[in-house]
Amino acid sequence: MIARTYSATLVGVDAVEVEIESHDGGGTPKMFIVGLPDTSVKESRERVTAAISSCGFVMNDGVTTVNLAPADLKKEGPGFDLPIAISLIAHRTRIPISALGETAMIGELALNGELRPVRGLLAVALEARKKGRKRLLVPKRVAAEASVVAGIDIIGVANLREAVDYLKNDIEIAPEPCRATEFFAAASHYDIDFCDVKGQGDAKRAIEVAVAGGHNIFISFTLAPTHAICANTLETETSKGLFLPTFLHGRSDPWRFTAPPDKPGQGMVPAPQIRTG
Repeated sequence: MIARTYSATLVGVDAVEVEIESHDGGGTPKMFIVGLPDTSVKESRERVTAAISSCGFVMNDGVTTVNLAPADLKKEGPGFDLPIAISLIAHRTRIPISALGETAMIGELALNGELRPVRGLLAVALEARKKGRKRLLVPKRVAAEASVVAGIDIIGVANLREAVDYLKNDIEIAPEPCRATEFFAAASHYDIDFCDVKGQGDAKRAIEVAVAGGHNIFISFTLAPTHAICANTLETETSKGLFLPTFLHGRSDPWRFTAPPDKPGQGMVPAPQIRTG
């Protein structure tokens, strides 16, 4: 019997959906994980087995094969713990197939079944929405990070038992409210404004054209008097107020680039990133 769940792996700043399928067989109890898993994914065998046992669930007592598709894409990170665990116990816990098909999930499992934060939640939420999933199950502690993505329900769960009960409809968990508006509202107010810059007509015109066309801009200046350097720094800092509207509503969700994928649970930087120096 085969059970399927859905998650995603990071490829650069983007996420690519991964289908997790498990097959129960006979023979000596053993688990194989195939589909180009890295070391952290291979080690999920021990974490998942302990978590399932700690939560009172039962696994197959024979050979179990877990496949991560597509097989030619490298899978990285411990975020596959939750979808692997759900696929292994889906039939025995009578989780509806329809619920699994509508749900993406990600999270690292502790040995007692608790869910720990993982990186790349924002990119995973965007990919799940793109693939038509109705909801995304994430560790409760970092659910707010993914809640800036509209169009998909973000469900924060504390442990494996809670995730199973939710998928079975035994308990109700309210989706995280979409926080995109309030999150970026904090970045819409600045101490200084673009209109405060006096002179510097050529530089200001270049910034305006770049913002209007959605282009990157690089401002370079050679050694100059202190007041000239301060003016260039002031221009770049005040230009954030011009970039913000296009930053929020761009067609390719450019603000996903500000979510630190290597720092789980530390959220995003709610403003365009501008470097000066």
